[in-house]
Amino acid sequence: MYPPSEINTYPPQKQARNAVLILTLANILAFIDRQIPAMLVEPIKQDFGLSDSQIALLGGAAFSLFYALMALPIGYAVDHMKRTRVLGTGIFLWSFMTVSAIFTNTFSQLFGARIGVAVGEAVVAPTTVSLIGDYYPPNKRGTPMAIITSGVYLGIGISLLGGGYLIDYLTEIGGITLPVIGYIKPWQAVFMIAGAPGLFLAAAAFSFTEPARSHAGQTTESQQTKKAIITHLSNHKATLAPMFAGFIFMSMIFYSFSFWGPTMMLRTFDLTLTEVGATLGIVTILCSIAGTFLAGFTVDWLSARGYKDAPVRAAIYASLLALPMIFLAPLMPSAFLSWCLIGLYLMFISAYATLGLLAVGGVAAPNVRGQLTAVFALFMMIFGLTLGPQLTAFITDFILADASSLNWSISLTGGLTLPIAAWLFKISLPHYKASVERLDK
Repeated sequence: MYPPSEINTYPPQKQARNAVLILTLANILAFIDRQIPAMLVEPIKQDFGLSDSQIALLGGAAFSLFYALMALPIGYAVDHMKRTRVLGTGIFLWSFMTVSAIFTNTFSQLFGARIGVAVGEAVVAPTTVSLIGDYYPPNKRGTPMAIITSGVYLGIGISLLGGGYLIDYLTEIGGITLPVIGYIKPWQAVFMIAGAPGLFLAAAAFSFTEPARSHAGQTTESQQTKKAIITHLSNHKATLAPMFAGFIFMSMIFYSFSFWGPTMMLRTFDLTLTEVGATLGIVTILCSIAGTFLAGFTVDWLSARGYKDAPVRAAIYASLLALPMIFLAPLMPSAFLSWCLIGLYLMFISAYATLGLLAVGGVAAPNVRGQLTAVFALFMMIFGLTLGPQLTAFITDFILADASSLNWSISLTGGLTLPIAAWLFKISLPHYKASVERLDK
């Protein structure tokens, strides 16, 4: 399908592996910093006197709206500037803003710090798709993308494992006091510890080798204008509209459970944060990473057999397999049974990140890869991350009107979103194949 002459135009494998390592570490640290508020819901609620709907803003709107606001400018920068500089700057910014939580004394200040985290993390998806597109040929991108997106679940798992232990330990000792800065509350100290490593990774991101852009100089003058992304979206709207919508609905339950899952286990089974963090962290790392590699392997396997719609086809499978698991897991009579189904749910839903990026990269012209990925991320943030946690909180606060019914809220969120996602992916299938064939000409 891809002749040796084409494959040999890509950079040496050593350079590609170095890039995969940096991008994987970036995803790990990004999702530690993004996920850590989920382990701090109860202490932050108590400190500021918040409701579930208010605290959901911290995990949803504070991040998603400003991530979305910066997505397009950052996508344009990825397509027109040195990508290692864009990546390094973003890593430094989100890490610094995570650490800055130690200076927040009101909910609005913490909300502002999370906005800074969102702006920095908006660089990860566009730089990843753009760089992998120039490091690997199309039929070899599934595995490196799976490795990189496995960092998402390593980050979530580490935040769960470390976050639960840290908040319990720091609460027990009453927080910490640092020279010059002074007293730091336990939950603030968790943010500081989570954000610090990224300041060092930023230096590494600035230094790794960037590949030449594929098909450089082969685009027409009109394609090189700022209107290129608009033209591309218009030309492929029959593919992108249902595909993006499918991933939005898939991401709603993904982000809802990521934010509310730990609290749901606390309220439903009367566990401690350390117990929840340890178990959910291990389950997330093992099952989600397995699901990520399964998704990458499935796409490469389908692609090798001539399925040009492989990422979207695999997304249908993932949505349907995740559906019964997330619907039933919160309703189990014991924590053990719930953990078992959560593990299976995470294995299938974790395909979301890998499949989303592969699907976007498969129908992106080289000159708009960063921008198209940014548009994709924009929709996932505005609708998926904003509405997912908020929908679950709305069901809890206003429909069930009972904080102890959070398990039912998560179950209903999954039961609503995943069937719609699978249906939308099915609509996109024939159009996706047509878009790939059109771009291959």
